Amino acid sequence: MARKVIKVNLDLDRIHCFDEGDGWGSAEPYLWTVFFKIDGDSVRLTDGLALSGTPTVQGTPGSHGNLGDTDVDAGDDVAVPAAIGEWETFLKPIPVPASLSGLVQDLGGVVGVVAILMEEDNVSDDGAEAGHRALDAAVRGALQQIIDTRSLTNQDVSDSEIQGFTDAIEARVKDAIVSQQNVFENLWSWLNPDDTIGVKVFVFKHDDLDPAVNLDFSQRWRNEGDWELFGHLTSAPLCPVDALSGLFDAAPAGGAKRSAAAPDLGPMRAFRDGEYRRMPGLAPWFALAERHAARVLRLALAQPELLASARKMVEWGNLIVQRPDERLSEEHVRHAERLLAALSAHRRRDARVDASRALSVLRALHGKTHREAMQFLASVAPARHPTVAGNPSARVQPRRRGGDAAAGG
Repeated sequence: MARKVIKVNLDLDRIHCFDEGDGWGSAEPYLWTVFFKIDGDSVRLTDGLALSGTPTVQGTPGSHGNLGDTDVDAGDDVAVPAAIGEWETFLKPIPVPASLSGLVQDLGGVVGVVAILMEEDNVSDDGAEAGHRALDAAVRGALQQIIDTRSLTNQDVSDSEIQGFTDAIEARVKDAIVSQQNVFENLWSWLNPDDTIGVKVFVFKHDDLDPAVNLDFSQRWRNEGDWELFGHLTSAPLCPVDALSGLFDAAPAGGAKRSAAAPDLGPMRAFRDGEYRRMPGLAPWFALAERHAARVLRLALAQPELLASARKMVEWGNLIVQRPDERLSEEHVRHAERLLAALSAHRRRDARVDASRALSVLRALHGKTHREAMQFLASVAPARHPTVAGNPSARVQPRRRGGDAAAGG
């Protein structure tokens, strides 16, 4: 069976300090991250059964002070800012040549992140940034070497290869720092250089992420003190309906048991394949749901009350198909508001903005039938100030307590 394109959210959440290891003073940690993937976006299998192409590499900003906390002591938790700790991407199967399509199925890609936790001492800011740039280049070079040496019969990368790449990356970073600094800065940093607390390459395979996964991971370094980096990965199918299915199939975080059997999604799929296609104005809302499906999945699996609300959304979705002329129930609206309110508190700004826009329009659906609600959504695109199609001067006015919503001029 052909592999599917899947949405992946990869997050480094926080760093816990068990022991800052900095003598009498506090520690000043900073974090370098490089996200990457090898997949069908830029890699293919050749007629000679070898991989060909280039890796996708996503660097992140900053060095000294990029965690926003330069006074870390034992027992502290340091939140990793979204700008350096979160990446969302699509993982696509690696295609095979047409001449082999009947004999060989597509190949699974990989996605991951290289994380280097550092502690600031005497390396200059320019030197640290040079090291950061060298890290990006070294990761790209290591990944290219992997692609150039893989084939249909040799797809996996061994732990020893990863360790070899890690050692080479560290050496290249140190050389870049020395090259950037002048002789006095090198002497000063030689007396007390920035400390490498630890390096970790997290790698996740395509086949381990499909159809949906909610995975916590961490790495502890007992070096230059005692530190632990925590993160999570959430994967989901592209289609929001299939993502809901993945929500109930995915294992909850921490090994908890699934709460109940997955609900029937047949009616929602029928709507997606039928009525939805006749209402093109719904596409922006569908795209919004697709964009945040993995985040909602993560939130719902972590909080039982949100999982209950997700089940209510499935129930509501089926009612839209089965009873189009029935009015929206306040119960379903409340559950939708609960999910959107949780998303509106996400650390990613785009998630907060999109959730806020959806909440504004959701409150305008009060009193409508399911059919009317779909028609209304098809006429109003997600925006900071939603307007009705064909009448840009008419803005959607959210429902006030005890009253109805309307489109007003």
